[in-house]
Amino acid sequence: MKLTPTLLSATMLLTLTATPLSTSHAILDKTRFVVHLGIAYYAFHHWDLQPYKAGKFSAGAPGRTSAMVKGGLALAFAAHEVAVAKKIADKSHDPLLMKLDASLGGLSGKMNSIGSGLKSGNLNPADLQSLENDTNSLSGNAAAGGQQIKDIATPIPGL
Repeated sequence: MKLTPTLLSATMLLTLTATPLSTSHAILDKTRFVVHLGIAYYAFHHWDLQPYKAGKFSAGAPGRTSAMVKGGLALAFAAHEVAVAKKIADKSHDPLLMKLDASLGGLSGKMNSIGSGLKSGNLNPADLQSLENDTNSLSGNAAAGGQQIKDIATPIPGL
């Protein structure tokens, strides 16, 4: 039997439709996971950690209220991105994502909590330091598993 272009195309189409679609999603799990965490990390580093270290959250600092509200909104956005990454890890069969999945729920909750405090004008520096430690720990664990998490600059709605 001779393979004509039509028969070859039909065979390829049948093969593609016969394989489960989840396979293609599984291949991209790590990429999607790292992208969402990179966006979250950027929001946290750019709108919260840098202004904090620059003293913009200190009492009497010029633009303090604006910086704190923006920081709170950015952490809410970052918490959403972490929650999306957690959903990806929850559904993944990748050993690394399964390992990292456990720390994501706490990270998202902590971001939401600190973000709410910032929006209302309250900041406990120890909470921000703890959040930085958690993100560094997660990044280190991901890097040890071969996945580097880097900040991905993304416009945040409303900022």
